[in-house]
Formats: sequence, C-alpha cells, structure tokens
Amino acid sequence: MKNKGFSLVEIIIVIAIMAILSAALAPALIKYINRSRLSADVDTGSEIAGAIMRAVTNDDAFQAAVEHPTTPYPLNSMDGARFKEEVFKPFACDSIYGKAKKDAHGDAIPSNEYYYTLDASKNRVEVFYGDKTSDYMVYPTLGKKLEY
Repeated sequence: MKNKGFSLVEIIIVIAIMAILSAALAPALIKYINRSRLSADVDTGSEIAGAIMRAVTNDDAFQAAVEHPTTPYPLNSMDGARFKEEVFKPFACDSIYGKAKKDAHGDAIPSNEYYYTLDASKNRVEVFYGDKTSDYMVYPTLGKKLEY
C-alpha cells in the first residue's frame, strides 16, 4: 500500500517557510499600503484645489464664498453653502477626509482633514492635508512631509 499524503514534518516545514516569508514581506507591504494612501490623499488635495478654482469662476457660488487668505481653514467646515455645494459637487459627498496615517517620513499625520486658503484678489488657492503648515501643503507645491 502506497502512502499518497504528506507527512506531518513536511507540512510543518512548509508552514514554517510561509511564516518566515510573510514576516519578511509584511513591513514592505505595510509601507507600500501607506505610500499608496498618501499618494491618493495628495491627488485628492489637487482635485480639491481644482474644484475650488472652478467654484470661484461661478459668480453665484463665489458671492457665497468666504475668503481665508492667510490662515488655512478646514475644508469640511467651509463657509458659504452655495460655494461649498459647488466645491463638493465633483466628489458627490458632504465631507472629504484622507486615509493616510503617516507622512512620507513615517511620522504620524496630525489629522486626516484637508485645509484650504482662498485669496481671490491674488488668484491663489492653497490646500493642505493633515496640518496647516507648509510642510503638509498639497497644492500649489508639495510640502516636504508629503513628498517621497
């Protein structure tokens, strides 16, 4: 009679090899996932800037806009209902939050909110992700905490 199965020792060796491989690959996979989330959040920030600029060109919406030329303001708390509606229309939602938990250097991101400044007199829009400092700027330039 021939034995057609695997022995217990062979199964244990295969499981041990799989455990070693997954332990070696897990940190790289986690880093890759966070990098993808951060990249998606940066792209979303650029889309937010575009949506704000498009909303500024709509005269009805612009009349409702509240400018924040120097201090970043939370996007989800945006003033001016008509302007907010125009900005959020491309996203088909009422609020926008990011998903990345760590910046490009592996430090924790202070929050998952987007912030913006709007200075129509200078045709300037700035978008930040996670913090209101230039290190976390998404648009028009990328802050040093978000670039790889």
